[in-house]
Amino acid sequence: MTEQAFLHTLSQELERGELRFPTSMEVTMRVIEALDDPDMDLGRMSAMVSAEPLLAARTVALANSAWYNPGGRVVTDVPKALVRIGFGKLRALAMAVAAEQLINRDVLIPFQPLIRRLWAHCVDVAATACVLARRCTRLDPDAAFFAGMVHDIGQFFLLARVWEYPEMLSDESPLSDLVRVWYAPIGRAVLSSMGMPQELVDAVDDPEIYGGEWPPGSITDLVFIANLVSETRNPFSPEEEDVRKGLARAATLGLDEALLATVLAESVAERQALIDLFRIG
Repeated sequence: MTEQAFLHTLSQELERGELRFPTSMEVTMRVIEALDDPDMDLGRMSAMVSAEPLLAARTVALANSAWYNPGGRVVTDVPKALVRIGFGKLRALAMAVAAEQLINRDVLIPFQPLIRRLWAHCVDVAATACVLARRCTRLDPDAAFFAGMVHDIGQFFLLARVWEYPEMLSDESPLSDLVRVWYAPIGRAVLSSMGMPQELVDAVDDPEIYGGEWPPGSITDLVFIANLVSETRNPFSPEEEDVRKGLARAATLGLDEALLATVLAESVAERQALIDLFRIG
């Protein structure tokens, strides 16, 4: 009954477009602080915004809104979105997200280790997808990075709201099962309600689906492969590590092992740069 009440509440909020989504507040605050740096450039700011799933999603959504996109030219990555909306609007957007996160920060303390592990996984997948796109495909690396960051946004959303139902925080609670089952439809609803481009919603809706081609011809396939080959696994993944590695070998057939090693090394460097940038471990 508690699980049903929880999901019913989320469904109602999504229908009304009322999303309360506190995640790692520190990330958003770092963005706000960085905006005061007179030497901040577009590249560094794009990296910081891209590393916070909610802020990244809302930045792209704002850039595609009628006010900023009267011509209907859709952007699907953070750098292009920032060029369109400007740093001034980003500051206001970041402040709004930070205030939203602050509301429930204290009650999320027990979940911080899990949220940080999930955040590290998303950063890892994003960095890996970006390097794969740049090295092995003609896909847009920035769009690949953004899709990797928000592909598990449904899990973030569920974790951020479960504190309202204390019964679900017990050792006997099927919380992990709920997150695994519902994160894809909830994530799709979250992104859709934010006004994200449909192609991006489709790409991050279900990374379990894979077209089976190498090199990957879509962001969906790219995120799927990045999930498998990235070093940091999703804390909610039910797969054993040897199974994940086997799937990774099958998904990358046709990719030279030396090139794959180079890709992984580059992705680790990009991931670590983001972690160092925010000083969040």
